Amino acid sequence: MNEEEQIPKHQTVIKVENMSKVFDLGKRKVQALSNINFEIKSGDFLIIYGPSGCGKSTLLNIIAGADTPTSGEVTVRDRNIFKLTEDERGIFRSRKMGIIYQMSYWIKSLNVIENVAMPLIILGVKEKKAVEKAMELLTELKIEKLATQIPTQLSGGEQQKIGLARALVSNPHIIIADEPTGNLDSTSSDEVMALFQVLNIVKKKTIILVTHNQSYWTLKRTRRMEMKDGTITNEVNYG
Repeated sequence: MNEEEQIPKHQTVIKVENMSKVFDLGKRKVQALSNINFEIKSGDFLIIYGPSGCGKSTLLNIIAGADTPTSGEVTVRDRNIFKLTEDERGIFRSRKMGIIYQMSYWIKSLNVIENVAMPLIILGVKEKKAVEKAMELLTELKIEKLATQIPTQLSGGEQQKIGLARALVSNPHIIIADEPTGNLDSTSSDEVMALFQVLNIVKKKTIILVTHNQSYWTLKRTRRMEMKDGTITNEVNYG
């Protein structure tokens, strides 16, 4: 497995241009996003904040190539991702991005280490090497004792750390997290957010984190972007 190449700090890794999204709900059209424009630089920790229904998750899904915009362009690592086929976008996402959701989606027949290794196996890495890499990450996150357990039988905080390991296993430069602490207690939330800061500051990962929790604005070295009704209403560069 080739290591993800290093990207110079402050180089643009994601560019969103004139992007809008309209959903058809029966005879109604719902404007989820309207004329969104911004850039994310290598090494940024961008926190996207806003109330439920403001378009945060829709924006993340489009950046990840899991949903398509109605208009506009999204460039990730110098690739216009919507000029790729759906299958090509899936492969690109698997190699270049690690995605963490509020709810983890596990293969229930597999244990923790097998779930964490699965993204590498899908990319063609031999099972033995994939499992070795998965164990390295579990050890780094200090959850190696959970390796043989079933994810669904673990606490929310433990599952989110395992989800983080799974997102990191292909060594992506970009980490996308959609409300990763939304279902966690305050202690588990603090632990998960501390891991994100280590990934950003020490590992030099670019992080995009969606939240409705305004307390995360106090995190150091973050950019903040506020959303309301499908538009960006305010931006603060660094905390």
